[in-house]
Amino acid sequence: MKKVLILIALLFTASLSFTQQGQQIYIVGVHGNDAVYWLNNRRIVLPKTSEFASATAIAISGSDVYIAGSDGRDAVYWLNGVRIVLPRTGEDAYASSIAISGSDVYIAGSDGRDAVYWLNGARIVLPRTGESAYASAYASSIAISGSDVYIAGRDRSDAVYWLNGVRIVLPRTGESASASSIAIFGSDVYIAGNDVGYDTEYRSDSDAVYWLNGRRIVLPKINEYNSIVRAITVSGSDVYIAGYCEFQVHNGIYWLNEKIYELQSDFPVNSVNAIEISGSNVYIVGFSGYYDYGAAVYWLNGRRIVLQSETSGHAFDIVIMQ
Repeated sequence: MKKVLILIALLFTASLSFTQQGQQIYIVGVHGNDAVYWLNNRRIVLPKTSEFASATAIAISGSDVYIAGSDGRDAVYWLNGVRIVLPRTGEDAYASSIAISGSDVYIAGSDGRDAVYWLNGARIVLPRTGESAYASAYASSIAISGSDVYIAGRDRSDAVYWLNGVRIVLPRTGESASASSIAIFGSDVYIAGNDVGYDTEYRSDSDAVYWLNGRRIVLPKINEYNSIVRAITVSGSDVYIAGYCEFQVHNGIYWLNEKIYELQSDFPVNSVNAIEISGSNVYIVGFSGYYDYGAAVYWLNGRRIVLQSETSGHAFDIVIMQ
């Protein structure tokens, strides 16, 4: 309990005024056992029917707020706070990413061992390799460009993406790879993820990578230990990638045009899930604290800001509205 009180006090001192005039900051995540979102640091709990729910992705279209996540074993989304359950055939399903295009709602995730997406609530299974008990796939991130649907994820040991349902394998040098985030900029396809090898003692050695139109690019490390990528975004000619490195503690990091930057870190565990650019400001969301307790946070230009909380939390996605 003493450690928790100290953590809350220290995190509170790290908080600061963060909104610019007219700006709306939406962040989704978990607070205790609840799926929540924070609007300008005011926490709003989303309805659920199970013991545990999580909000993992957000998209805004006009005055409508779409939030995707899970409620127990169901993949769900909330439209302006109203909970909608997505169909599944497996024992468990979850929604990992959401995109809005016109009146269409696209949600990517998994259903049992299948990578899937839901288009306006209709479940669509993406092709994968093999039918054995060890064969499985999942979709991590979705992006829409014109009439094209891009979905990044993993199929067995491969990092892959699907373009309009066609599976494309990304090159790797390690024993396995995964794609965690996708961004489309003009005709260019940016996909961020990890390429994982193992040493003679079977310890993992994870490289942070991104693929630009299928070409694999390795990002620099702080040290020889694992680097984990969670998100990518493109702003003009700049490529931003966010993640963390594992070196005794977890340090939050991001790369700007392949140059690495560390985020403010006063606690042993700092993980990162999403990145958003607004003007000249860089927003990164995640978690900061100890292994067993911590707070949902975001970093604004590298400085940590704590979200309203009375219990342990974790932030997964962010949208900035002007």
